[in-house]
Amino acid sequence: MEIRPILSALLRNKTGPVLVTLQIAFTLAVVVNALFLINTRIEKMNRPLGIDADNIVNVSSVLVTPRDDMEAFVKRDVEAIRHIPGVVDATPILTFLQSGSARAEGYRIQPEQRDDLDRLTNVNYVDEHGLDALGITLLRGRNFTADEIHYLGPNERAMPEICIISETMGRVLFDGEDPLGKDIYYSDENHTMRVIGVINDVAVAWLASDADFTRDSTYNFMLQPFVENKRGRSHNYVIRTEPGLAESIIPQVEKTLFDLYSDRLLERVRTQREILARSYGTDRAITRILIVVAGLMVLITALGIVGLASFTVNQRRRQIGTRRALGARHADILRYFITENLMLTTVGVVLGSALAWGLHLLMFNLLPIPRMSIGYLPTGILVVYLLGLLAVYGPARRAAMISPGIATRNV
Repeated sequence: MEIRPILSALLRNKTGPVLVTLQIAFTLAVVVNALFLINTRIEKMNRPLGIDADNIVNVSSVLVTPRDDMEAFVKRDVEAIRHIPGVVDATPILTFLQSGSARAEGYRIQPEQRDDLDRLTNVNYVDEHGLDALGITLLRGRNFTADEIHYLGPNERAMPEICIISETMGRVLFDGEDPLGKDIYYSDENHTMRVIGVINDVAVAWLASDADFTRDSTYNFMLQPFVENKRGRSHNYVIRTEPGLAESIIPQVEKTLFDLYSDRLLERVRTQREILARSYGTDRAITRILIVVAGLMVLITALGIVGLASFTVNQRRRQIGTRRALGARHADILRYFITENLMLTTVGVVLGSALAWGLHLLMFNLLPIPRMSIGYLPTGILVVYLLGLLAVYGPARRAAMISPGIATRNV
């Protein structure tokens, strides 16, 4: 075995091997945690949304002059939109879904006013077309009816008698029992509302928040049968189109609304995908930064391994020539340098594994992230070993090509 002579050679020149070993350890720690955070961000961005996000257009309309007949005005708007070719359905809505802007309230199933009983819930208002306009599936119960929709006055407070909630909210709130037909309490009073329908899980408006990593609020979603009158002049519409028509139908929607009433501004006309791109902008930026940082660490470490191996080959040319003259084959010289690299990498892996887990625990205590699976360590270790082998192969191959005759030069 060549372990003893390799150790002897490494101990004679400690600085280079120590630096490369530490570099390998730091690289492993960074790569493991970067892989974990990148995968966490990707999983976060790929969570089911619960709506027909590919075919939704969101329109925010603001009237220049306030009107008193907002109920009739809004009904006329949405009815005209529903008759546009390519539109599946449309509804007035309180806030655009998954946009970051939302109404959030606490709800519980007991009359006691205790913070530990409240469940933070994303509440939105729609009319009887809301489920179809958003592409939400009704799992159990029923939808709102037209006569249950209440058009709120400018300063009127919403106090619904009925609601529709997501399946996850019902499961969490009622501890696994079917919530259909049961009552829910407001967090700040004893007014109750009856659950008339259970829908598929819909991601809440704050889905881009890192707080979702460690809480069960991602799908706490509720619909109430209201249409809000924002000072008699502002209202939002959600429009669901046939597949592939979301962007192309926007000009027709704008024309239709202006033809109905020209004294208005269309502040925001965006597809749901545009809203999601903005909501997840920070996550995408962080993912790119982590990829760049991990890539630079890998590159720097590879250059360090190549530099150390090349320096070692140049320092030991006569020793290598002597071994070749004594009968060492190309494969023997190649194996020697690869074994040396594997030894350094193994020490770096041991140190790096401890460092990687320590770094994760530090981030876990400081940031709202989940615990890292131990399975990321083997992946990082494999990356580091492959990196070491690829980096050392070139210098090791050059060493194996040294002629035996170099041993007799300058003698």
